[in-house]
Amino acid sequence: MSEAADPDDEVTRLRAEVAALREQVAVSGSATTPPPPTGRTGWWRTPLVAVLVVLGALMAPLSVVATWAHDEIGDTDRYVDTVAPLADDPAVQNAITDIITRNIVTRLNLDQATKDALSALSQQGFVPPRAAPLIPALASPLTNAVENFIHDTVARVVESDVFADAWVTANREAHAQAVAVLTGETRNGVEASDDALSINIAPFIDASKELLIDRGFQLAERIPTVNATFVLFQSKDIGTAQKWFAWLDTMARVLPILGLILLATAVMVARDRRRTVITASLAVAVSMLLLGLALNLVRPVYLDAVPADVLPPDAAAVIYDQLVLFVRTALRAILVVALAIAIAAFLMARTGAGATIRTGAAGALASLRERSGVRRGPVSTFVSTYRTFARMLVVALGALVYISIDHPTGSSALVIVVLVVLGIVVVELVAGPRRTDEVATEGSADVPPTVGL
Repeated sequence: MSEAADPDDEVTRLRAEVAALREQVAVSGSATTPPPPTGRTGWWRTPLVAVLVVLGALMAPLSVVATWAHDEIGDTDRYVDTVAPLADDPAVQNAITDIITRNIVTRLNLDQATKDALSALSQQGFVPPRAAPLIPALASPLTNAVENFIHDTVARVVESDVFADAWVTANREAHAQAVAVLTGETRNGVEASDDALSINIAPFIDASKELLIDRGFQLAERIPTVNATFVLFQSKDIGTAQKWFAWLDTMARVLPILGLILLATAVMVARDRRRTVITASLAVAVSMLLLGLALNLVRPVYLDAVPADVLPPDAAAVIYDQLVLFVRTALRAILVVALAIAIAAFLMARTGAGATIRTGAAGALASLRERSGVRRGPVSTFVSTYRTFARMLVVALGALVYISIDHPTGSSALVIVVLVVLGIVVVELVAGPRRTDEVATEGSADVPPTVGL
């Protein structure tokens, strides 16, 4: 009869086996660990990557401004989309109403005409002698009343749908002339002087004249044809801007490609590509923030430089914000994408906080899958087999949607990023845990836990 095994001897044997296995794993790991790559050494890599990242990050804001200049110059629809909302802005409407009213009152010489009319009235025989000297004193209040009447009538025209349609039509037809501010030419419709871009508002004065006549103000018939203008933009540096915008218009398609090539080269040359991706993405994000800061700093400087008698400050502010709206929209979209790429590269780390977050997320997804009761089937097996391809497909679809949008905004970029993340989550839920994880889990479930090893 065999002698019963001593529990202490069994524990000792198991401990010895575990120690031996650990030693084998350590030796095997050190033997299979590849030596550090000799092809990615060299002192020159770090400074070259730094230069490439800086240049690539500088290309980002230049690309945004160049694309904006190209679109405003070469795309009529884009230009009209930019200036069309100005017709409905109260500040712009008030400024145009004041300009048209001032032109009508000036052309009618309303103040002098009122004084002459009242003076002639005071000399009529039917006017009582005591009232005759008082009648000319009514010139100022009567002139103000007539001016208010004209202003209210013009406001009706400016606030009507007819004006909004006419504003769009005038800007569409005058787009070629509006470009004159950047090309240095001068044509009808939009005048490009040395320091201003002015829209011809003569058609709106004619419409106001007709409405005044319809409302019984027959004196409006004496209004001659007026070639008045409304200043959209004024700056002493337009002459210099013409040269810059001409260059940016030419480089609008070159700068974005050049920037991507510089950043891609930096990643390829770098010793640690993942960290370089993070650095490059954050550099681009910072450049977008600096571009937004520059727009905010230029805004008050520009508003202070515009004379109030040429363009009221509130209208000038609205027009400036509208003209640079595309730049703000584009920088927000690029900022969101750059941050998303940086976060993705951070989570791809093999060790550290990024790996911890990724592992925790994977565990949460595995737990969610277990609680949902989903079992592995043909679809799950297929997605699990081609898990990497599925992830790349989701990212590629998101990138395709992003580049298919003519002018993506920060909101649309954020929506695309969120949808891509959700798509990857769905892929992980459908694919389930990796086979090695499942085997390890099943093996550990079959072997009872041993205490004291």
